[in-house]
Amino acid sequence: MKIGELSKKTGVSRDTIRFYESRGILTDISRPFEWNNYKNYGEKNIKRIQIVKYLQRFSFTLKECKELLDQRDLSINQCVDKEVAFKKKLVRIEEQINELQETRDSLIELILEQTKKKE
Repeated sequence: MKIGELSKKTGVSRDTIRFYESRGILTDISRPFEWNNYKNYGEKNIKRIQIVKYLQRFSFTLKECKELLDQRDLSINQCVDKEVAFKKKLVRIEEQINELQETRDSLIELILEQTKKKE
């Protein structure tokens, strides 16, 4: 399928598809005609884009998505790989939450100090 059809089937813009391609996310691509610049994107790329969109909802970076897709391509036991990655992401999110709470607490302290100085 051409890029426009892949875009319609996945809800992802053509620019995003090109970006994913440049990052190695899309793998099933051919150039059947050397005289033009058209590419054919295989059906496999629909699932790969859907996986990326799903993982990004959970704050996975594109690099992390690619690593998981690469593992998925190579791994016989895909569940174990996903579980480890999901647990690592959860730990990182919890760290970020703690950092944000500390930042919030510091800002509250600064606001209270400024309020006291004005009084």
